[in-house]
Amino acid sequence: MAHWKKENQCSMCKQTSSIEGEDVLIFGEWMTNKDLTIHYYCLLLSTNLPQNGNDASGILGFLFRDIRREIADATKRICKYCSRSSATISCKTCREYFHITCGHLNECLFQFVGEFNSYCHACLPLNDYQQQLMNSKCLGDHTACYICTKRMYNYHPKNWIYAECCKNGFVHNLCMQKYALSAGYYLKCIWCKSGEFREAVKLQGIFVPDRDAKWELEPNAYRDLHCGHNRCDMKTCKCPKGREYVEYIEGRKWFLTLCKLCGSFGAHNPTCIPGFGKSKEKVEDFKCDMCLTIERSLGLSCNTDETINELFDTSLYINKTRNKPQSPFLLQENAEFSDDSVSSMITVISSQNSNRKSVPNVAADSNSVVENIEEPVQVLTSGTDWLCGETYDERVELDVDEMQLDDGFLILDMYEFTDSLDCSAKVKVKVKLNDARFAGKTLDEIKRSENLINIEDIVERSDDLSIIKEFDEIIDNAMK
Repeated sequence: MAHWKKENQCSMCKQTSSIEGEDVLIFGEWMTNKDLTIHYYCLLLSTNLPQNGNDASGILGFLFRDIRREIADATKRICKYCSRSSATISCKTCREYFHITCGHLNECLFQFVGEFNSYCHACLPLNDYQQQLMNSKCLGDHTACYICTKRMYNYHPKNWIYAECCKNGFVHNLCMQKYALSAGYYLKCIWCKSGEFREAVKLQGIFVPDRDAKWELEPNAYRDLHCGHNRCDMKTCKCPKGREYVEYIEGRKWFLTLCKLCGSFGAHNPTCIPGFGKSKEKVEDFKCDMCLTIERSLGLSCNTDETINELFDTSLYINKTRNKPQSPFLLQENAEFSDDSVSSMITVISSQNSNRKSVPNVAADSNSVVENIEEPVQVLTSGTDWLCGETYDERVELDVDEMQLDDGFLILDMYEFTDSLDCSAKVKVKVKLNDARFAGKTLDEIKRSENLINIEDIVERSDDLSIIKEFDEIIDNAMK
């Protein structure tokens, strides 16, 4: 009877693949949360999808609102291979779009480092060595994979992985991918043991996770190391049969416990441990005096923090470099949020107008009131960073009795945003009331202007992660 593998459809590329086997090696682990089910490599390789969070944000750093925005935008892009929509990967050279599934079928190259660039089959970036291999006839007839020992067949830079460091052999792409996922940090050249190999294969289409090797992550991986020491090392051993006498059944009087930290110091637990000689319960987490001294001097803690996001394997997290480097903060042009995300944006002002409509408070700090604004919010933007301030329903003249003043200065609390509408910081703007720039201007005009407020007016920037997280949650809920 035929065995059918279970498949999922990716919310980004709209293509289906298996939830196990080689498909997971090729397209990455399946990431599922809320209404999204996505290939992990679709997230990493999508050309226009920024990674604005850390490993505990969204899906391994990719915020949900950014993902949904990219899914919507991708419906307008057609794959150069299958002519269907939802293509999210663009060739670095020719700029044509394609799906990750179509890319693998047509031997495209995906780079898992830096900006995570991709190249279609016609634009493969070949170096001199690869070009030489392409021109070599019958190379695959006598070449075997160093890992699986099977024939390599015709050379292709997508399917053949070589060692840039020594050029001593070749392996299949899938064979190297399996090895890389297992080795993690410990991936080295399988021929010359060079550490440069780890970064080089990322440019050849191999995803290498930033984590310990799988063999080190296995439960009780080092249990045998703790079984090699079989004597009581306490200064005074109370066992009448000597230090080497051990009872291997837990709960017995002469049961041996090893130091939790070094594993090379033993004690009959609890009889020979000072202060616990008459105790009927064994000492948990026993540590020898030397390890305790070192631990106290370094201020170490053996308690490991639990992962904030338990839905995903955060050991797969890898940093994706922005396509465009961030430029210095400048205020140059006006922009608006889209209607679907504006309704729940938070904005800040240091005072309240008595005539404006009543809206529910979301949060507050010592200097300002944070409110949920129902109308579209104007922001000031430079293309990389935005400041967002409260928008009034009517024109309000600059009345000093209503503003927060400080010896002739007007102080405004505002929020700073990135291109992808991700709140990056809270800033305090301080300007002089008699500044010629603001003569005859309303408060609304000051905040909306493209050139009235500049970087010199910012006196304080606060990376309040709790506030930023609140922004993310509200925007995500609004976009569901």
